[in-house]
Amino acid sequence: MPADPAHTATVVTSRAIRAGHEEDFERWAVALNALADAAPGYRAAIRLGQTAGFQHLLFRFDDRASAEAWHESSDVRAHVAIADGWSTALRQVQSGDHIAFDLPSDASASKWKRFVTTWLTVFPVLLLVSLGVRTVLKDVPLPLQLLPSSLLLTATLQWIILPRLQRYTRFWLLQDRSGRLQT
Repeated sequence: MPADPAHTATVVTSRAIRAGHEEDFERWAVALNALADAAPGYRAAIRLGQTAGFQHLLFRFDDRASAEAWHESSDVRAHVAIADGWSTALRQVQSGDHIAFDLPSDASASKWKRFVTTWLTVFPVLLLVSLGVRTVLKDVPLPLQLLPSSLLLTATLQWIILPRLQRYTRFWLLQDRSGRLQT
């Protein structure tokens, strides 16, 4: 007999994965799906991936009691503890047919953390680019020196530095004071 949609429960677990642990996450997610599949009241699972290193796992159960029993089981708790070693998580549970979740995203990152990591990355690149351009174009007026400097800095940031910076710092940028993902 199908579950009553008004009583079904959805568990959403969002994870920011540390760089270098993407394959660990893949294996972990497969095993978590197997644990859910074997749980009483389990209905379905959906995985939503954002940018590299950011994943949302959705599990649907007949009711909130089934969802909580699954999550509180010793096997699932032990499995979650494994992922906590290389990712930061936020778990949300809602019951009913029409539900809404606030999912963490890169926009959730703390502004001060983003400022610090960006500045620490931009400053040495800006220093090197400026030094190189000033050495090559030393007799050229400043606005003409800034033109290639700004183009080199922007291109380097856009295609090389910021994607790597985001990948390696997302785990930290998105944590709140308790170590959970923030929305």
